Amino acid sequence: MTDLTKIIKRDGRVAAFDENKIIEAIRAVVSYKHEPERLTKIAITILKKGVNGEIPTVEQVQDVVEQVLMAAGHYEAAKAYILYRQKHQKVREVKEILGVKDDVGLNTNQLKVLENRFLRHDEFGRVMETPGQLFRRVAKFISEQEKPASRRQSNASRGGNPKQWEEKFYSIISRMEFVPAGCYFRGAGTKSAVLANCFVLPVEDNMAAIFNSVKWLALIQQAGGGTGFNFSKLRPKGDYVKSSGGFATGPVSFMKVFDAATGQVMQGGYRMGANMGILDVDHPDIGEFIICKTEEGEIANFNISVGASDEFMRAVKENKNFKLRNPRNKEVVQTIKARQLFSQIVNLAWRTGDPGMIFLDTINKHNPVLKTLGLLKATNPCGEQPLHPFDVCNLGSINLSKFIEQARNSKHEIRSKVNWKRLEEVVKIAVRFLDNGVDASRYPLEQVAKMAQANRRIGLGVMGFADMLYQLGVGYNTDEGVSWAEKIMKFVNRAAVEESILLAKEKGVFVNWQGSDYERKGIRRRNLAVTTIAPTGTISMVADCSSGIEPNFALSYVKNVIDEQGLSYVNPYFKQAVEASNLSNEQKIDVYRRVANTGRCTDIEYLHQKIKQVFVTAYDVCPEWHVKMQAAFQKYTENAVSKTINFSANATMTDVEKAYMLAWELKCKGITIYRSGSKEDQVLSTQPKKSKQLIQSKIKIKPLKDRCPECGSLMEMVEGCATCRKCGFSKCSV
Repeated sequence: MTDLTKIIKRDGRVAAFDENKIIEAIRAVVSYKHEPERLTKIAITILKKGVNGEIPTVEQVQDVVEQVLMAAGHYEAAKAYILYRQKHQKVREVKEILGVKDDVGLNTNQLKVLENRFLRHDEFGRVMETPGQLFRRVAKFISEQEKPASRRQSNASRGGNPKQWEEKFYSIISRMEFVPAGCYFRGAGTKSAVLANCFVLPVEDNMAAIFNSVKWLALIQQAGGGTGFNFSKLRPKGDYVKSSGGFATGPVSFMKVFDAATGQVMQGGYRMGANMGILDVDHPDIGEFIICKTEEGEIANFNISVGASDEFMRAVKENKNFKLRNPRNKEVVQTIKARQLFSQIVNLAWRTGDPGMIFLDTINKHNPVLKTLGLLKATNPCGEQPLHPFDVCNLGSINLSKFIEQARNSKHEIRSKVNWKRLEEVVKIAVRFLDNGVDASRYPLEQVAKMAQANRRIGLGVMGFADMLYQLGVGYNTDEGVSWAEKIMKFVNRAAVEESILLAKEKGVFVNWQGSDYERKGIRRRNLAVTTIAPTGTISMVADCSSGIEPNFALSYVKNVIDEQGLSYVNPYFKQAVEASNLSNEQKIDVYRRVANTGRCTDIEYLHQKIKQVFVTAYDVCPEWHVKMQAAFQKYTENAVSKTINFSANATMTDVEKAYMLAWELKCKGITIYRSGSKEDQVLSTQPKKSKQLIQSKIKIKPLKDRCPECGSLMEMVEGCATCRKCGFSKCSV
């Protein structure tokens, strides 16, 4: 009998035969210590006789395994194995229906998101490229910015060879260790390759300038960008206008103009635009501003945030008066109770989720070009990117869940640990990728192109943090979880800064380095800033990991990839923990059933306490821990952090007030909250009805604005951004 060395895969390819794969498949259904190895040897012996020297197929191998399980008396295991095969058969059928050839080993949900959003289609809607070809297209396009290094350069060995960098870029993307923003997938290799997500535009206090900004908004959003504005320079409502002899209508009236313009522009031809509107807390129209979204349909294309100063927050804390000033002449027009205004802000946020708060003084304490470019006063739509007028940032995220490996400790126990070496390698390759993106991108405005080159601001972030904690066995809402946040982000930021310094030696510093804090400290950098925690609603689905730094929304749900029945999904790390526990088979089945109904495991009385402490979901985490986690990441993030502070439906306004105050005290640069069920006419439910879909909606009347424009599912607030869990649509998609 000849040894089995090869196997024919389902797509006809011949690959090396690996008996370990059979062992692992049997181990998944048979937990006795050495039984998987014993049964595998029996299966291989039978297989050798059956194929008689020919190369076996995958189906033949699985048929034999099924027979061996039955013959050995493992009837329950055989049943589980049969169900496993049926499930994977359905997955293969779904992939075939999608019409996407999977050449990099993705699951159906990943393929569906790529097919919907990024893979190229012909004029008849047929998919024209595979995921691997998409990733190759991006890697090649970005690597073309590499120029051969001069021999006189001190580190010439780093530069040059575009093909070498293409392979490195392709490797980290195809392995899902790093995923660039969606605009890279859409734009790379096209004539209109706008690779930046975040833009801020000025709003000056004259009619010509205001409508110039409206025009610029339209051009940027048509190209797929999101825009942010600070309207605080506009004189208050009722203020005298000398040029016309009339009276000003105020910032909110002009926000409606910007909102209307946004409503007429489809971003890149596929989605409505998004804006951030900010008004400084000392503006006389701040009262009108904070209620501007309370009427149905008003200013629907804006997130709004109050630009809060330290002076205001201290006045709130000490229950002091606060002065509102006319921006035209800085004269005090009203003195109010700071705490009263703060209570109004909190009340609106509790009711509707808006407004958030942007802590401008905290932002500008970390502004390295304050003396040359001035104050940072505005952010992009989700708040993670404070920018000067016409500044821009391109984004990408490291998938932290990919950097956990198993190792034995001093007691020979198997434990999970972070592969720090590989993480550092990927961070540095990703920084180079994003820096090349600054040059590869086209820009919708000349002013933006100039500022992009002058600052070279990039935003490398992270995602998969909750999944990383699951693998490490650490609870999100614990001091250890917060400590891991600081440790990880400190490491990522340090590696990113080191790479920026090396790039400066190789390619030169950013133009606005002169006069910056970096010049004064003698630090030559390629980029003004390197790290950002941005929303990852879409790209985290591409990477099949948890969103950004958020806890998982649920441990189990149905992904409706093709039809209403969908494909059931259980978090793989949770499933691994349950299977490794000492629960009976009946208890395990009950765990999965209950988790499928609620999305949570914390109320399962017989489940081990350690599992319940580790596998928490968004609404298991109290607001205080959400804020602490945001602050931990912000401590080592050069730009800012986009995160949603989740509140249960029965949270009080006092709870929201405490969260806003804590965010300021812990040096967060902003805060966005969402209280479950706070949107009018909307009731969120985790209890499935006819189907077993975990996340459903019950809509009394409307509101379409809270539903996904592509698939109609209910949008959720994740990472400070409205996101569809079903199809991957995100209002601030990256």
